Amino acid sequence: MEIFWQDLRYALRMLRKNWGFTAVAVITLGLGIGANTAIFSVVNGVLLRPLPYREPQRLVRVYSEFPTMKLQKFWLSPPEFLDIQKEAKSWEAIGAWAPGGQNIGTAGEPLRVTAAAITRSLIDTLGVQPERGRNFSPEEDRNGGPNTALISHGLWQRAFGSQSDIIGKQIQVNSQSTTVIGVMPENFSFPPGSNDQVDVLLPFQFDPANPGGRGSHFLSVIGRLKPGVNMDQARSEFTSLMAGWANEKRDRHLLDPQRHPVLLFGLHEDVVGSARAAVLMLMGAVGFVLLITCVNVANLLLARAEARHREFAVRLALGAGMRRMVRQFLAEGFVLVLLAAALGTPLAFLGLKLLLLFAPDSVPRTGDIRVDLPVLGFTLAVSVVAVVLFAVAPLIQIREQNLANWIRGAGQRTIGAGGQAVRKTLVVTEIALAVVLVIGSGLMIRAFWKLQQVNTGFDPNGVLSFSVNLPGTAYKNPDRLRLANAVEQRLASLPGVTSASLADGLPPLRRINANDTEIEGFQQTPDGPAQNVDYWNVVGNDYFKTMKIRTIEGRVFEPADDNDSAQRVVVVNQALAKRFWKGSPIGRRVNPGFADPKVWATIIGVVEDTKNAGMDKPAGPELYLPSHQIAQFGLSTNMNFVVRSDGDPRAVAPSIRGVIREVDPSLPVYGLSPMSEVVAKSMVQPRFLSLLLATFSGIALFLAAIGIYGVMAYSVAQRTQEIGVRMALGAQRLHVLRLVFSQGFVLLMIGMVIGLGGAFALTRLLRTLLFEITPTDPLTYSGVAALLIIVAFLACYVPARRATKVDPLVALRYE
Repeated sequence: MEIFWQDLRYALRMLRKNWGFTAVAVITLGLGIGANTAIFSVVNGVLLRPLPYREPQRLVRVYSEFPTMKLQKFWLSPPEFLDIQKEAKSWEAIGAWAPGGQNIGTAGEPLRVTAAAITRSLIDTLGVQPERGRNFSPEEDRNGGPNTALISHGLWQRAFGSQSDIIGKQIQVNSQSTTVIGVMPENFSFPPGSNDQVDVLLPFQFDPANPGGRGSHFLSVIGRLKPGVNMDQARSEFTSLMAGWANEKRDRHLLDPQRHPVLLFGLHEDVVGSARAAVLMLMGAVGFVLLITCVNVANLLLARAEARHREFAVRLALGAGMRRMVRQFLAEGFVLVLLAAALGTPLAFLGLKLLLLFAPDSVPRTGDIRVDLPVLGFTLAVSVVAVVLFAVAPLIQIREQNLANWIRGAGQRTIGAGGQAVRKTLVVTEIALAVVLVIGSGLMIRAFWKLQQVNTGFDPNGVLSFSVNLPGTAYKNPDRLRLANAVEQRLASLPGVTSASLADGLPPLRRINANDTEIEGFQQTPDGPAQNVDYWNVVGNDYFKTMKIRTIEGRVFEPADDNDSAQRVVVVNQALAKRFWKGSPIGRRVNPGFADPKVWATIIGVVEDTKNAGMDKPAGPELYLPSHQIAQFGLSTNMNFVVRSDGDPRAVAPSIRGVIREVDPSLPVYGLSPMSEVVAKSMVQPRFLSLLLATFSGIALFLAAIGIYGVMAYSVAQRTQEIGVRMALGAQRLHVLRLVFSQGFVLLMIGMVIGLGGAFALTRLLRTLLFEITPTDPLTYSGVAALLIIVAFLACYVPARRATKVDPLVALRYE
């Protein structure tokens, strides 16, 4: 133990003596450890940490699918859920929910919170009981049961001040008096993986005798497998059940193995599936940064080892064995890595905060991402590996046969040839790793740039959007239209506002409807499209004007269409027109299926496609319906409004809130945001990944440049006498420059060839994250090659310029 402390004290003295080397090594390695720790926190929180439910490995997400309409991971209808709940034997429990929002009355401003209507069986399925109060009773879960609610721990604190007597209290939920029967635990996370956590749970209150139509798909479902039942067994049971239901011919939209199957996924797999590729890509990228960091520090250690030849020789000559030398190097490596870890850990905390600040909603489970013991254990493991690597590096320099030369101090300009070869190999490795990382970053940046050039189909500049939710009990159908008209008129009369309109759904990303819509005269064929429309949008007359959506053919809605005696009309987008009609659809009729007898509406116009499935996907077929004509069938209680102003749209935000307060002070305004920000937010994941990769690539390029510079500077110092002789014999400065640059560019070319090969193989893993470019995009590859050449030129320039200033007379006396 005494020897260990001696080694540590000696290591500290040596590192303090060479403080410049120590600072560079610690900062470089600290950055690598900090970045890896921060990203591993994301990997651990998103991919590795179990979901916060009882025995989460037994939880299964249940979906339906319509393969012919390319609707995957679709919801279930209430009759389908009841069939599964009643007849499937694989489940210990199964529950369902429908997401939504609710207005909560408080002493101050009304709150808009995320909510869900759930079956009481869902709480048992998840295996998480309320920390205060109880679950819904069977009576509360029945149709017509009392108004009760479970609230989240966060809402209990925010809105009700952690009142100890909250259980049994009456609160206002969508203007209805509702009894709080329970408070969920602080760590309760629902829906699973979502960053928009539910604050209010309400009983679904199914009516088993009248559950609704099989074509009304809106339920999300989770089941808990019985002990001993695996996923394959559950899938096999469903195949048998669906075959039996098909024979019974219960109804259309029947669950069927070919046309409308049930899909089962492990809950953890379902939650993290979409983010797995992006998170692992980041871990791979930051791993490359750590490798480059370690290679750089190893290069520094090799250079320092060459300066310590005489010290090594004396220690060996005095009887220090190789084991003793290894212990000394381990002690020095331990001190270096300990200092780097001490720097890297706070950097990891800071980096993680920045990551979570800018992380997109598409990254699930952000609430579970934190630096904890497993993450710190990862940091420790990385540090131990680094210690071993750094202990080995100086051993390359030790050759006992050189003891005599080292002790005499002779051959100091030639004995480093072996070490120089190792250092060149390390630089080539740095360059290769940097090439792979920069190409990956370049591909993501190119894809993001292309995504930004996509035509949205509307002009978001100058438009502000917001939403309100009307309590269904307070606003019946006629009242909803009256409120929408009042809000539209008041908004349009505000100073600086040019137009305003109601809309059911807003671009560029909205929830799909997939509503059955009868097309007059359409002949259904086995390989043709189903009579189903992806998106319905109930809008006001000024919607197209407000959003500046171009009319391709015909006209859009006008005030004359509001008359009770007016012809029923609709407008379609280009995608819908192309799907069902070969020529012009103007004058053709569709039946949205609101009522029986059929209500036919005539197509009066075709408008340009607007993005509705996301910026990276083609626009889906969309049917626009006028709000005045649809009101008798029921407007949605969830209303969106768009307001176009002739200046900064944020300037009218206070006035908009004032309008809603005037119309109904109990309605909270939410989602108030410029449409330009809504569009930008829809692209936040590719922007986030591009920014991180660009940051890591910049670090990699900087470290690679330092590596090239270090090797070339050392080479010039080693060859000072040779350069002096060449210049004494008549070599021009240009020849000396060519000598140095050629040596640096040989390293660059070798590293680039290896890196390009690695990038060609690895970037294929990015295919699912790239938009409209291939993983072998030639422009990206050529651009990265040009960038590396510039970096290498700059890294070689200073040593080359120094070489041209060598004085031959001084160089000849150098030894």
